[in-house]
Amino acid sequence: MKNPVKSRLEAKKYRLKRRSKHILHELLRTALLLIAISIVGAGMIYGYNFAISSPYFQIKEIIVHGCKELTEKEILSYATIKPSQNLLAINLGTIAHRIESNPWVKEVSIGREFPNRLIINLQERTAVALLKRDNGFNLLDLDGVVFKKHEKNDEVDIPVLNGCYSDDNDSVIFTKSLELLRYLSASKEFPTIRNIAEIHGHEVFGLSLFTDSGLCIRLGFDSYENKLKRLNTVMADLERRNVKLGFLLIDLNDPAKIAVQKRNVLSPAITIGSRKGYRT
Repeated sequence: MKNPVKSRLEAKKYRLKRRSKHILHELLRTALLLIAISIVGAGMIYGYNFAISSPYFQIKEIIVHGCKELTEKEILSYATIKPSQNLLAINLGTIAHRIESNPWVKEVSIGREFPNRLIINLQERTAVALLKRDNGFNLLDLDGVVFKKHEKNDEVDIPVLNGCYSDDNDSVIFTKSLELLRYLSASKEFPTIRNIAEIHGHEVFGLSLFTDSGLCIRLGFDSYENKLKRLNTVMADLERRNVKLGFLLIDLNDPAKIAVQKRNVLSPAITIGSRKGYRT
């Protein structure tokens, strides 16, 4: 009969031997995996370094889409891309951020077109009105964003917002004016945004339009589209009767009737380039 102590020692020795082989096997597998990762990593680093220094990927053409107010030259000056810069080495986010620093730029997206072309897509802001703030006039877009101060080189043919406009973009007058501007900017019938010199806001009487010819159209609040559709009939009747349109007041505020009368005209309230606003 075997000695129990001896049997346990032999069993323990056998288990230890088996475990050692397993540990050795795992260590070998881990070492091979690490070697493989190192080789692949080194290959990728080498390949990347080769690609970003290869003349094959040097930028040879930059295409800019969406320029209206800005020129391609201006956009490239903001992008500050060096000549023959590698297409893979540039940071698209940094370039986009530099271009977006121009106040006319609303959004920009940049893409690579291999092997050597960079594509810049712009969405510019559309100025729809001039708003007086901070002792000067500022450009307002369709989103209600006052995005830049008006300068002499800004060639814009847009109405002036005048009257009860505070610095609060959430005021009723401002909100209603923006609603009217959106309609006018899309309208193809008189009056369009190009015909309007001034939009006058009043807390009690609402909004009135002043055209370039001196015609005043009183709209009040809301339902601007329906009110302005009634204007066509009035304009046709005035033209048939050979009535001069300048310095007339057409009140469309009352849905039951349309009032037309002459108005007393003061000197232009505001003059910005060729844009004039008139007050009764």
